[in-house]
Amino acid sequence: MCTRAGSFARLLCAVRLLLFISPGAESHNHATRQCSSSIPTSLHSLEQLGCPHPVDTSTAQEPIDWSPWTHPPECLPAELSPDTKYCVFTNSQHGNGGVSLITTPEIAADSADILNDSGYTHMKSFVNNSAGVAYEVGDIPGKGKGLIATRRIGRAEVIMADWAALIVNLNFPTSVRRMKGYRLLHRATDQLSDPDMVLELAHRSSVSSDILEDILRTNAFSYTLGEDSHMALYPQVSRINHACRPNAFIRFTPSSLAVSIVALRDIEVGEELSITYVPLGKTREERQEALQKWGFNCTCSLCTASKSEIAASDYRRTKIKTLRQEVMDAVEAWDGRKAVRLTLEVLELMQEEELAPLYSSQYEIIARLYWKAGDIKTGIKYAQMSIDTLVDQGYLEDRPETLQLLLKSFDE
Repeated sequence: MCTRAGSFARLLCAVRLLLFISPGAESHNHATRQCSSSIPTSLHSLEQLGCPHPVDTSTAQEPIDWSPWTHPPECLPAELSPDTKYCVFTNSQHGNGGVSLITTPEIAADSADILNDSGYTHMKSFVNNSAGVAYEVGDIPGKGKGLIATRRIGRAEVIMADWAALIVNLNFPTSVRRMKGYRLLHRATDQLSDPDMVLELAHRSSVSSDILEDILRTNAFSYTLGEDSHMALYPQVSRINHACRPNAFIRFTPSSLAVSIVALRDIEVGEELSITYVPLGKTREERQEALQKWGFNCTCSLCTASKSEIAASDYRRTKIKTLRQEVMDAVEAWDGRKAVRLTLEVLELMQEEELAPLYSSQYEIIARLYWKAGDIKTGIKYAQMSIDTLVDQGYLEDRPETLQLLLKSFDE
């Protein structure tokens, strides 16, 4: 976190975050709130409506105790730390067919407000939209099933909205006995209003001993709930295959279990929809290694290009990584001109590699550097370019106050 005192220290921290915490297709954070722990027991039933308290098998006696969940929690103690429990918390009415969390009671309580989100940010594009569904499930040679465009899809168009159905704490599988863990996974799935939306997903893991473990290994994305890493399963999104140079991306929003798929470029009829399963900007070897967790070697157009094309792409991506570190070094040395020049070079290389989701952060770095140097006009220009990019990609709404809010953060 950028908590150090001093304007230069804050600039340094902000640039570091923009350089090295780039948006990846597989990651999403949800910030939880903190509830008071000093409320008298006699008032818990009233207070928990606004700020739920941790509940487990021993404390959930009546529906009011486990609200806003629709089922009483079922829990397992961690084998090596019995004071830690992992419980299944289900709301069978949320999203497309319900959601089940397997996590600690504390994280579930702190995150319960996530159920209040209707997903409107992701669904609003489909309200009064006469264009209809833009894709269908079809057979993809060498990949099995995939989604194929049934009409032309414009750049930045929202193609699909989906909700997480299962969210599982990453510590859960290694903390409980395997067979008991499988039973809790099946309970979590059976409590959904539509278990088939999970059970019918593809599964190809060679190291799994249970179908749900296999489905999660094959389809889940990383997801941070509270301060713990989790796996999140989005049933509809899971049907989209990977490409290292995809034509669409996943749009996450804070405080929501919903996501949407947005077109990175124009997509023609008959073209397969694709997203990336690994963070953007990696070389071919890095991508292939990262994809082994899904059990396949990528055969997308970028990975099967000619040797010279692959070498040129890898060179640019390696150069981006090197230049990012050089930008950081230049900022630390108070060499603003060099930092701007290097950042513009990074942006040019990203554009050659079509790493569109990363453009906005580069514009913001340049804006912050000019702002810090006292060139307010140029700083505002690049700040607006950063915002325009996010609006174009569907991350932000075009509001007049957005620019002022971003500029205000430059001085905080």
